[in-house]
Amino acid sequence: MEMLNDKNNKLDILEILGIKFQEDYLSEKYYTDKLNQLPKGEYFLSDLDGTFFRWVLQKEAISLFVKFVKKQNFLEYELSDYTEFLKDLKYFDILEKQAYNKEVPFFEYLHAGIYLLIKHRWLVNWQDYKKYLKNSFILKEKITPYRFSFEKLKEVIDSWKNFLFISWAPNFIFDIYLDILKEYVEKHISPSAANNIYWVWTKINIENFTLTPLWWPHHKSNFIDILKDKNILTSAIWWMGDTCSDFWISYKLDPGSDFYFVNPDKRVITWYDDKIQTDINYHLIFERKDLIYEMKKEDITLL
Repeated sequence: MEMLNDKNNKLDILEILGIKFQEDYLSEKYYTDKLNQLPKGEYFLSDLDGTFFRWVLQKEAISLFVKFVKKQNFLEYELSDYTEFLKDLKYFDILEKQAYNKEVPFFEYLHAGIYLLIKHRWLVNWQDYKKYLKNSFILKEKITPYRFSFEKLKEVIDSWKNFLFISWAPNFIFDIYLDILKEYVEKHISPSAANNIYWVWTKINIENFTLTPLWWPHHKSNFIDILKDKNILTSAIWWMGDTCSDFWISYKLDPGSDFYFVNPDKRVITWYDDKIQTDINYHLIFERKDLIYEMKKEDITLL
């Protein structure tokens, strides 16, 4: 926590906690397999958290892990392992309060949750936890997308183009989400519609504490460069995002492309005039209850 508050610190909290970052996507079988599965053509690119649905799903996945651990018979645990879990959970809870009080960036809290989950995954049966996670998401209706985002996906599917999620989300959590989303798409669009949906997440190796991230602006933009270099992405027709880091993605789109900020965070508005590119058509989309509307930046007053 002292290092996080050190202005000279350049490390992510996961690096501080001992998880090694790898950024060579083409050396990871996960990414090369994903690239081999992608057809060449026009793509609508989209973030996932907060853009396609409300963004706290990762937080809830971690909270559900903690709940799942506590549901087990603790008498079956090694005392030292369970004590270590409770000690880490105590620090995680402190970090959560700091994140909500804006004393540390919220993503650092989320990343700490990844560490908590990976480190203590041995306390549970991993497959049982994933079933518990999936059932909880379904019961809580966390799968329901924003209507604007879903209509854009439907527009892409109906025009026989490709929809690609590029997300910082950990693969072992959000593969579950996509399984449910595909079922949702099959039900609300057509049985074959999900065939044109692809995704690439942050690859986390839970066996050796390494990850190949897709969460910083340059991570996603570097990956888009790979798609272009391999001639997989022949044209980027749209992008959807919700945070200021997505501005860097817009610089990779074709001139004249449309870029949609869906329920953007505050920094999108405060950085807007300095970060927009004149050859990209930016849209600020807001969805609230039964209302979907677009606003011009000059009409927004922050309170």
